[in-house]
Amino acid sequence: MTEKSLCRGCSDSVIVTEEVIEELVKETEEDLSVIVSDDVYEARLKICNSCSSLRYGTTCALSGSIVRYRAKFKNKACPLAGNPKWEKVN
Repeated sequence: MTEKSLCRGCSDSVIVTEEVIEELVKETEEDLSVIVSDDVYEARLKICNSCSSLRYGTTCALSGSIVRYRAKFKNKACPLAGNPKWEKVN
């Protein structure tokens, strides 16, 4: 798929601005008990950024999630069915 390919149910209007992403990520810091360490977060982002399912540099085509937001949470895993590229953290 090319960069212009859309996720299921997406349109060009779903491209999220950097400001919105930064606000979402900042909101995760309100409850530190639910987010991963900075090291885990950076490792997850590195994996997502090299994944062929990344769209627009921000969005996972498999889940529709903003990867910089989803990667923050302990209770989230990579949505790749059968062989997730990163796991939940206990």
